[in-house]
Amino acid sequence: MKRKLIILGIMLVVSSIFTLQSCSKEDQPSPVLYKAAVPANPAPAVDAVVTLSGTTYTLTWEGTATTNTWDVYVGPTDSPDLAQAGVTGNSYTFTTATGGLFYWYVETIDANKVVSTSPTWSFFINSAPTPPALTAPLDNAVNFAVDGSLEWTSSDAEGDELTYDVFMGSSAATLAAVASDLTDATYSPDMVATTKYFWKVVAKDSHGASTSSVVHAFTTGAPPADPIAFYTGNYKCDEPAENYFYDVSFAMTSSTTIETVNYWNSGWTGVFTLDLVNLTYSMPVTTWTSGYSGVESGIIDPATGTMTGTYTIWRNGVINEQGVHTYTKK
Repeated sequence: MKRKLIILGIMLVVSSIFTLQSCSKEDQPSPVLYKAAVPANPAPAVDAVVTLSGTTYTLTWEGTATTNTWDVYVGPTDSPDLAQAGVTGNSYTFTTATGGLFYWYVETIDANKVVSTSPTWSFFINSAPTPPALTAPLDNAVNFAVDGSLEWTSSDAEGDELTYDVFMGSSAATLAAVASDLTDATYSPDMVATTKYFWKVVAKDSHGASTSSVVHAFTTGAPPADPIAFYTGNYKCDEPAENYFYDVSFAMTSSTTIETVNYWNSGWTGVFTLDLVNLTYSMPVTTWTSGYSGVESGIIDPATGTMTGTYTIWRNGVINEQGVHTYTKK
């Protein structure tokens, strides 16, 4: 009987232990998880384009401000540096003197020292291109070649690719677009001889900013009596690679060709065929004395009569010299 009572007592103790353990697990409260509010709704908005003005820009975001502080990160890379720790309001003003792409994010630190980080946001600070400087022709130039090219320069502080619109007219008040979205800073308009023109250029960047040049004027000259004849007369021939120059002269030999009798400063005859449509010239392979032969081709400038091309001289089938010829009209 005593043994039965002992065994019964042991069973009651074990049962009580399991019952206590079961009650302890069921009654244990769920852990409290703290998570700071994630900053949201940035301004400037993501990928916004902000006009460069002054040197200070204010960043704002949404988030509970009662017990929170924020660490703000700003910079020109997608891993920006800490700009200000412990910001107590929902905004931060940073300073930059230049435009470009900027990245930023905000870390919330709540009363429980729990940190929550926003996504990395970005925006672009943009300045307008520099006003185009009209370089050719000069303002109030006269006798500008009727088939000449207008030229200008412009730049962009953020390195944007620029495009250009060209405006021309018979007065500053009657300018009208004659070319749009040019990618090169040059344009060859259709013009009439001995006529005064006014013109300007508008430079545009890829973010919609634009800047206009001042208005210039010029007067075209009379056309040459014969376009081919424009490339005749006395020239100086430069050979830059040889650091050498000499005098030549060209004369018309047909409606499409000119000829020199001092090619390569050697008393040889060279005949150039001019293409006034494509503005090129060429001399076919030509054979001279003592086993010499040569070929040349290049471009012609209808505004100045200059011809620039590459040449090759052989002697007995072996290359003797290669280089560039620049014929500048005297």
